Amino acid sequence: MSHGTSPSPSTFAALRDLAREHPVEVTVRGGCMAPLLADGERVEVAPARVYWPGDVVVFLAADGRLLVHRLLGWRPWAGALACVTRGDGCPCHDAPVPHSRVLGRVIAPQRARAAAGDRLRAVASFLRLAGRRLGGRR
Repeated sequence: MSHGTSPSPSTFAALRDLAREHPVEVTVRGGCMAPLLADGERVEVAPARVYWPGDVVVFLAADGRLLVHRLLGWRPWAGALACVTRGDGCPCHDAPVPHSRVLGRVIAPQRARAAAGDRLRAVASFLRLAGRRLGGRR
């Protein structure tokens, strides 16, 4: 599977089940996570009990593609909490991502694991986004 592909719902469910047993490899396509992750780079993904701001996560987007983006925080959506994500090189955040669409977080290569600075930057981005929403700007 790679960023930009469109797995069927049953394929995504099988991939998620497989990831629960053993990390799965995903090939990054595109430059939205550059320079952290390059186009064509393979990353290992595993599910987590809790996802924290700053984690680089792989999820099934609303349009059916697998995306590799950074978790900024959470927001209420459809009666539950959904992830707020954005590629490091993208100007705006993604549509809300329900937990059921998250494949896991990137665990390898090591440099893709969130450090304290990544977490602080993610939280700051999320707070700016929330402030714009509360202030009426979209």
